[in-house]
Amino acid sequence: MNPVRLFRDPVGFFREMADSQGPLARIKFGPQVFYLLNDPGRIEEALVRKASSFEKFPRIDRTRGLFGEGLLTSEEPLHLRQRRLAQPAFHREKLAGYASEMVEATERLTGGWQEGMTVDAAHEMGVLALDIVSRTLFSTQTNEQAEQISASLNTVIETLNHLVMPWGKLLVGMPTPVRRRYRRALETLDAIIYGLIEERRRAPGVAEDLLGMLMNARDGETGEGMPNLQLRDELMTMFVAGHDTTANALAWTLHLLSLHPEQRELLEREVDWVLGKRPATGEDVGRLPFTSAVFRESLRMYPPVWILGRRALAPVELSGLRLERGAVLLVSMAVLHRRPELFADPERFDPLRPPPEHRFAYLPFGAGARLCIGERFAWMEGVLCLATMAQRWRLERDEGGAVEAQALLTLRPRNGLPLRLRRRS
Repeated sequence: MNPVRLFRDPVGFFREMADSQGPLARIKFGPQVFYLLNDPGRIEEALVRKASSFEKFPRIDRTRGLFGEGLLTSEEPLHLRQRRLAQPAFHREKLAGYASEMVEATERLTGGWQEGMTVDAAHEMGVLALDIVSRTLFSTQTNEQAEQISASLNTVIETLNHLVMPWGKLLVGMPTPVRRRYRRALETLDAIIYGLIEERRRAPGVAEDLLGMLMNARDGETGEGMPNLQLRDELMTMFVAGHDTTANALAWTLHLLSLHPEQRELLEREVDWVLGKRPATGEDVGRLPFTSAVFRESLRMYPPVWILGRRALAPVELSGLRLERGAVLLVSMAVLHRRPELFADPERFDPLRPPPEHRFAYLPFGAGARLCIGERFAWMEGVLCLATMAQRWRLERDEGGAVEAQALLTLRPRNGLPLRLRRRS
C-alpha cells in the first residue's frame, strides 16, 4: 500500500482497491487491518442487523472538543436517548415551517448577484447554508453576529478537515497557531450558542425553530429534557455539520448542471411550469420530481459525507468474513456510488437513472440507527434552493480552471467552483 497516495487522494486510492479486490477489499496500515466494503448486503448487515457489534470509527473522537456528546460522536445508550429527544424537531409537519426561511435566504443571496459576474459557487452556497441554518436553528437572533459566526465557523471546519486525518492527533496536543485559532473560534461559537440558550431559558415563549423544539423535547420514558451542555453539543453538531454538508451538496449540484446544459434546461422548464414567478413552498418539493432527481443524482456522484467507519467491539462474522475485535470496516460512498456493478455507466450524470437494485448501494445520509437525522431537512433545502435559484438565474461553466474534489471531513472542491451568472429572461 502507498500511504502517500492514501493521504493525498483517498477516494482514488479506495477506488483502485475496489477495482482490484472487488466487493471486499482488505487494507493493512501498520498493525491495523481495514476492510473496504462495496457489497450492499454486507453493508446492511454491518450497519443494521449487526450494528450493536460495532462502534463508530475511532478517529471521530478527535472532534469531541467541538461536538461534545452530540449525535455525531456519542455512542449508545446516549445516542439513542438523544435521537429520541431530537427527532420531533425533524417531523414532516415541523419541517414544512422551515421552507419559507430556505426560500427567503436564497432570494436574499441571489438578490446581490449581477449579470455576467463570476462567483465561487462553493463560497456562495456556504453563505446560503449558513443563513439557513442560523435562522432555522435560532430564528433571526444571530443577524448581528453573522460575520463573526461565519468567520469562526470557517476556521472550525478548516481545522476539522485536518483533525480527522492521520496527523490530526498532533494538532490536538501541540500549541500550534492552527490549534490556537481553532480554540478561539470554538470559544466564540460556544459563547453565542450558550447565550442563545440562556436567553431562551429566561423567556421561553413559543418558538418554532430547532432550538425551541430541542428545549421543549422530553424523553418519553423519563420525562427529562436536555441540560444546557447537551443542548450545546446537539446545536453545535447541527450547526457545523448541517452547514458544511448542505453547502457542498448544493455547490456540486450547480457544478454538474453547468456541465450538462440539457439537464439544466429540463430543470428550468419544470420550475417554470410548477412555480412560475411565485416563491416556492414546502408543498412544492413533491411537485418538482426532476429537480429532486437532479439533487439525488448529485448526491450519488459527489456525496458530501464520503466515508464512514465502524470498529468491531468483539469478534463478529459478516457473510463469511470473520472479523477480529478492533478490525475496522470502511464504507466509502464516493466509491460505492460509482461501482459499475451497482450503477450502469456510473460516471454519467443521469438524473433519470433507475434506483439501484439494493437500497444499501446508495447511502448519501448513512444508514441504520445513525442515519442522518436531518435527511428530510436536507432534501427539502436542496430542492427549494435549487428551484429558487433556477427561477431567475442560470449558472454556467467558467473556463477558469479544472475542478477537483478534495476528500477531507467532507467531499469539497479543492479550489472552489467558479461559475458565471446569467440572468434568465
